[in-house]
Formats: sequence, C-alpha cells, structure tokens
Amino acid sequence: MRVAFLNPMFGKDFTKSARWFARSRGRVQRHPDYFCTAAGTVEAAGHEIFFLDAQAKNMPTEQALPDIKKFQPDMIVYQTTTPSIDADIEAAKVCKDATGAINVLIGPHVTAEPEDTMRRANGAVDALAIAEYDFTLRDLANGVKLKDCLGIAWMDGGQYVLNPGRPYIENLDELAFPAWRHIDINDYHDFGKLFPFLTLISGRGCRAKCSFCQLPQVMNGHTYRMRSVENVVDEMEYDLRLFPNLKEIMFEDDTLTMRSSQDRLVALCEEMIRRKVSISWSANARVDVNDLEVLKIMKRSGCRWLCVGFEFGDQQVLNNVKKGATVKQMHTFAQNAHKAGIRVHGCFMFGGPGETRETAMKTIQLSQELPIDTAQFSAVVAYPGTSYYKWAKENGYLVERDWREWVDNDFEQCSTQNFPNLPQEEINAMIDKGLKELYTRPSQMWSMLRHFVGFTGNN
Repeated sequence: MRVAFLNPMFGKDFTKSARWFARSRGRVQRHPDYFCTAAGTVEAAGHEIFFLDAQAKNMPTEQALPDIKKFQPDMIVYQTTTPSIDADIEAAKVCKDATGAINVLIGPHVTAEPEDTMRRANGAVDALAIAEYDFTLRDLANGVKLKDCLGIAWMDGGQYVLNPGRPYIENLDELAFPAWRHIDINDYHDFGKLFPFLTLISGRGCRAKCSFCQLPQVMNGHTYRMRSVENVVDEMEYDLRLFPNLKEIMFEDDTLTMRSSQDRLVALCEEMIRRKVSISWSANARVDVNDLEVLKIMKRSGCRWLCVGFEFGDQQVLNNVKKGATVKQMHTFAQNAHKAGIRVHGCFMFGGPGETRETAMKTIQLSQELPIDTAQFSAVVAYPGTSYYKWAKENGYLVERDWREWVDNDFEQCSTQNFPNLPQEEINAMIDKGLKELYTRPSQMWSMLRHFVGFTGNN
C-alpha cells in the first residue's frame, strides 16, 4: 500500500508534537517523533510512504496538495491536536476529495474524544487510530478491514463504532527507528538545544500520576516500557550516520530519569561511554534524579541540559496535581545538577487545583531561588482525557468554548480555567510576570551572557 503521513499546518509556527499544543513564545518547533516512528514501522513492513511535516514548514494544505496527489496514496494519516482538530479535519477533507484515499487521524485528542471527532468529520475521515497507533496503522496498510482492526473508531453508516482496544506494545525494540530520512532536520529549532538536533524516545509511558499530563493518561499508559539499552544506542549511532552534522539528541521520554528506572539510566550512560558515542544529549527530567553520582555519570556520557518539571512552588498545589515531588527535592536536585555541570531549564505552571495569587507567587519565587539557567512559565491547560480536565469541568472551572479556543488568537497557549480565587486573566498575566521577574534580574542576565559567549565560542 502507498501510505502518506501528513502533519497539516494549523497556524504559523504552531507545534503539534510538544506536550502543550501551541505556538511557543520561543517559536520552538519539535520533531514529530511518535509520528515518524509509526511511519518508519509502516515502511519497514514493506509499504511505500510519503512523509510531510507541513506544520514545521508552515505550508498550507493547498500548497502541499500537488505532492500528495503525485504520490497517489491509498491511505493518508494525519497528526492532530485539540486546538487544531477542526482544521485537521478540513485538511483531511481536501486531501480525500483530491485523492480518494482512506483517511485516518491519530493523536491524543481523537483518542480522548473519538465520537465527537467522527461526527465532526461528517464523512471526511474513515477511521481514528486510538492511543498507541504504530501497529494499528501497519495492520490497516497490510489490508486488515476496519471492522477487524484493533484500536480504531469508525462509522458504520451513521452508527459510531469503537473496536476493541489494542494492547500496549510490550517489546518496543520491535518498532522501526523514526523515518527521519523523510524530514528536513533544519526545520526544527529550540533555543535550548544545540542545532541541529533530533529527539529520541527510549521508552513510553510514565509511572507518575500528574493530573494535567495528557500523554500517559491518554496515549501511553502508566507503565514505563523501556527499549533495550543496546537498541537505544543503536538509534543514536544511526542518527549520527544519517546526519553527520548532528549536534545534540534530546530524550523525549516522560520519565527517563525517574528514580525507579535509574539503574537502566546508568546502564544507558555506560553504554554511550563504552561505544564512544560522541554527541551531546539532553532530556526531560524529574527532580528525583538528585543523586550526585548519577548526575556525574550522565555528564560524562554527554548530558548537557535537562528540561525539568518543577511545576509549582507550593507543596499543597503539588500534592493536588499528584506530582509526587517535594519542594525540598527540587532544591537538592538543582544544586546537584549545578555541581555536576549540567544546565537546567525549569518548567513552571500556574493553575493547579487550589491555586491562588499567593501560591502562584510562591512559584515565581521558587524559580528565582533555584540555581537554574533558563525557565518557562505556562498556564495549566485542561486537555480532554486527563483527570484535570474532568475535575475542572465537573467543578465549573472550565471555560466552555470551541476546541479552537484552546489557544488564543495568535495560536499561543492560554489558560482554559477560571478559579474563584484566580481568574483566567490573572493566570495568563502570571506567565508574563514570572518571565519578566526572572529574566530581568542582573544575576540572570549575567549568567545568560556568560553562557552565550561560551556557547558561541565553542561551536
């Protein structure tokens, strides 16, 4: 079968592959790693694929259409998000009218809201691949009929049908490496990463139960399923052969550094050192990787930068979102990361259950107390399928509106909640306040200037 993979454009510089679906203030564009892995898996099964990240190129569907038609696809797979879902359906309609291909949508939004999506599509979409979709798409490409395919939602005439779910993939080594040869590596930028960089997912799922986090609750589950250390380093070496000018690999696992998985993390670092994989790497991290010796071996293996979810500065709000971390751990982690020579980017949020002006100010204060290098501030967004969304809706805090309004008019992130003690407008204002107060401190400006001089001098 000829299978096209399309990430349709929504808004200029919008990002569909990040955890917050929005146009970031830093205009970050993240690689479609899960999507590319599915494409690689379908290609490895013997099918011809066409892959276009039109969003990364800011390419409207009409502009992409000639190349899609030229490929003559039998099936087209579309990456979707909550804010973009109506635009994604419209892109699918345009492509279906032009090619007659089977249309399949993937992503957390269609997984959380399958019936709503199918009814909105009104015939433009043939099926939704629910949750983990790699083998679902492979089955469809192999000719499995809709009625027999695990893990899909579809319409049988006017009747909505949800097929039995597909089990999570236990042996992730069975998946192909991402189909990176079909992308332009220069389309992806992030101020915190060395350029050019790639992302790598060494495991799926997260044991943590953070109420706002969509990926484990909707897509990948709460068990951390890890690829073998050898398979992960094989991919790193493959990436370096594919892109000899590659400067950094970013581990996008939710929980690469989680305490219960640190033996595997150390083994991964040791394998990088043993094979002499000469590249900087960065990763998402939790604050429970606060063992200085673990951080030191991470540094020796090439770890340069960690993106860390500190989230809130008030312990009760942390408990309310089931973060499973303490403010004390945050200080210990940040100090030890600093000692190990690893740069830290802190992620902070406003809008947790029980949030007030006072607790929000504690978060801003924490961001200034920690020895970190850079930071971002966000509003918690209530994405469908999360326990946070359910809580906000049931308590009347969710601002009812169309999915498009999950971002503002500039496609940037905004709060989706109103709290009695902290209105939506104040939550959004706290983002600006946090950024301004952190980055206008003389010590912060001096630190960033020193790093910039060193950064440009070494590269």
